Amino acid sequence: MFGYPIFQTVRMAFSYVTSTNFTGSWGWAGFQNFRALPSLQGWDLMLRNTLIFLVGSIVPQLLIGGLLAVALHERSRVRRLARSLVLLPWLFPPVATATVFMWMFASPQGLFDSLFTSLHLAHAAPYFLETSNDALIVVILVNVWIGIPFNYLLIQAGLQSIPADLHEVAMIDGAGWWKELTRVTIPLLRDTLLTVLMLGIMGTMNVFAFVWILTQGGPADATMLPGPLAYSEAFVDFEYGQGAAIVLGVVAVLLCVAGVFLVLTRRKVPREPRSRARRAATELKGAYT
Repeated sequence: MFGYPIFQTVRMAFSYVTSTNFTGSWGWAGFQNFRALPSLQGWDLMLRNTLIFLVGSIVPQLLIGGLLAVALHERSRVRRLARSLVLLPWLFPPVATATVFMWMFASPQGLFDSLFTSLHLAHAAPYFLETSNDALIVVILVNVWIGIPFNYLLIQAGLQSIPADLHEVAMIDGAGWWKELTRVTIPLLRDTLLTVLMLGIMGTMNVFAFVWILTQGGPADATMLPGPLAYSEAFVDFEYGQGAAIVLGVVAVLLCVAGVFLVLTRRKVPREPRSRARRAATELKGAYT
């Protein structure tokens, strides 16, 4: 299920594969597909867009998801209803989400275009999806809307693992909500926040469906990201080897992210307690012998 597609993708990335020889024999290309990537149309914009997309998506997702998790942590009827509403964006298929946002930002009969025109906020229809900067902002907004529930769920699970006694002690000591949040909650959520950050980077780097439906990487490559670029190379230009090379590049970046995560979350065992335990075991063994 997983090994064969991965093997074929790696093999394709190091081969000359086009529409003419896709079902035949593939010639060995070495690293030629990787060397050709910087010369692809939209490559430089893709790198810039990916950086902006990562920061613009992950930071709001983490902040809004964390604030919602803290605000909805206590149990009540209203909060239970709010929790259900928070999860709604996660339940919609990406195609349905992209279709709704396309209707909202379509021009000139879209919801926001009509709103801007009726309120005289613009002299003409803004054409959000046809303007470079606006289209990238729309794509970021969609990704933030989709990703908030996932961040909320993970942070909510982390909050539930914190003993309630610690919050009570902080309140008895006179700590306000800010000190309790920064001195108690956030330090104890360190591993959870790192996990959310890592998974957020992985999910954002692999975004494809709604971006392709909304803009197909346009206008003028203003919303080109790794997923749409790989799809465009492989299934539009039929350069399957270069498309597979882009995919492997994304995998390499994500492996680096996972490595950094493992280093940051690795718990070091102090040497002194270990040596002390070893001495105690030796003494106990000597007493029995």
